[in-house]
Amino acid sequence: MRVVAVGSRSFIMGFRLAGAGGIEVTDAKEVLSTVNKLMSDPEVGLIILSEELTYEIRNEINEIRSKKSMPLIYVLPSPSTSTKGMDYRTLLRQVLGI
Repeated sequence: MRVVAVGSRSFIMGFRLAGAGGIEVTDAKEVLSTVNKLMSDPEVGLIILSEELTYEIRNEINEIRSKKSMPLIYVLPSPSTSTKGMDYRTLLRQVLGI
């Protein structure tokens, strides 16, 4: 199974150095298009997304997560951003459609 990072050049560079794949994108629309393509690739087991590019499409990402369990989609903050607290209850409600 492959790991693929999706985000800015600086975000994906570390993953590429570690042996994972990396796809450079510049906006949320490209992220969503790339995730949809990767979801149909049976070789991909984990998709790591840059938080700074997924903020405005988080509902769409959660909908994709709720429809298909593999590959896993994980959102990480980019190295240049400060971390924010995550409300896991809200995330769970979005994924479950409650």
